[in-house]
Amino acid sequence: MAQGRAGAGWLVAGAVALTVLVSTGVWNPFPDLWNWINTSGPIADPAARWQERLGGTPQTVTLLPDHIVVEHRDSVEALSRGSGRRVWSTPADWAAVAGPPERTVVVAGKLLVKGYQVIDPATGLVIRRDEKASAVWTFDDQLLEVSCRTPQDCVLTSREPASGDEKWSTGLPGMGFVLFADNPELLGSVPLGADRIAPSHEPGKMPQLLGFPIDGKVYVVSPALGEATREPVEPGRRERIVVAGGRVLHSVATPRDGGCDIQVTARDTGGGKVWSIPKGQHLRTIGGGGCDQRDQPAGTDTVLVSVLPDGREQLIETGLGRPVLTCATGEHIVAVDAQRALVRSADGKKLTMYEHDADRPTKPKQLWTRKVNPEASAAIRGGVVVLVDRAPDRVIVLDPGTGRVRREVRTEAEVLAADAKGLLLGQRRDLGYLAFD
Repeated sequence: MAQGRAGAGWLVAGAVALTVLVSTGVWNPFPDLWNWINTSGPIADPAARWQERLGGTPQTVTLLPDHIVVEHRDSVEALSRGSGRRVWSTPADWAAVAGPPERTVVVAGKLLVKGYQVIDPATGLVIRRDEKASAVWTFDDQLLEVSCRTPQDCVLTSREPASGDEKWSTGLPGMGFVLFADNPELLGSVPLGADRIAPSHEPGKMPQLLGFPIDGKVYVVSPALGEATREPVEPGRRERIVVAGGRVLHSVATPRDGGCDIQVTARDTGGGKVWSIPKGQHLRTIGGGGCDQRDQPAGTDTVLVSVLPDGREQLIETGLGRPVLTCATGEHIVAVDAQRALVRSADGKKLTMYEHDADRPTKPKQLWTRKVNPEASAAIRGGVVVLVDRAPDRVIVLDPGTGRVRREVRTEAEVLAADAKGLLLGQRRDLGYLAFD
């Protein structure tokens, strides 16, 4: 017993001595100990060009030609694409990127606070400020903002992102809910998702028409004309409105004999019928039980994934509603862009890339085929195909036209972004950049 008390006494004495040393600044082992605990292993094999640990887990990451924009919960920062070094950081509750590569800007703001600031991604300097906008939408050539004089009197304005020069504006009624953020959901298509591959946050091309949901109605805006249509579209109780490819799609799902009677019709902005798909074919808008249409259709502004009455998937172009690709039984469309579609075989062991063309809708061109693990996921990001495979865990980047391997690494990390020059991996707070050269 005496020996136990003596051991405890030595521990107390050691703790007191360590406290004195730390408090007087003579010796502090804790930073080195914390750094040792906090040190990360390589994010990939072969090793990334650079690997950096952030102050927190990023919410979104956007690749620019020379920089990487990282959005956190309460800040936004830019890193050098070549070295991973932090270039600047500023407080923000939300952030997005707008503009073409040579004039890209970062748009950032605070939640529940009107306005935003436009930041030069290379320097962190504020180019201009706005103090009226309640929400913004970012594209590769325009920045849309909405500002309201009263709850029922709003103006939608298109601006050149960097200069702020006005391109057009049109009136809208009150938005019906508080926005104060970037890119609130509009009634268009949504990209196909993929496991361990983050959604793209690079600014995309502005759709031909924009659908704004306001107080149970849909207000359609034409960017080409710079104005809203005269009359809003008011959906029925069983109807979902989708705005894509210059068309207003009406999807009606009616319960019948234990199932759903589905009809999809496309109209122009004047309300005239342009096309419809066969009865029973749908746009995968029904989720869960019943015939409630809770989901947005998957695809792009020009092509949408649909399902035939026999369960086969089909890709239709939105202009005239023609099929550009029809899958065999059991096949699934896993990724699409404006020119290509990636299809998984019924057994899950093969991916095939097709080139589709609205001018030859019944003859998609097969570009390449690749064997994969049935659990692999794939996506088209930034002009390349990203394949996340299993057993072993690895990321493979392919040329979309030929299927040629651009880069292959073993990693358990998530793919945060990719383009024609490189790939960004993320694992909790760690970022790793891999160049394709």
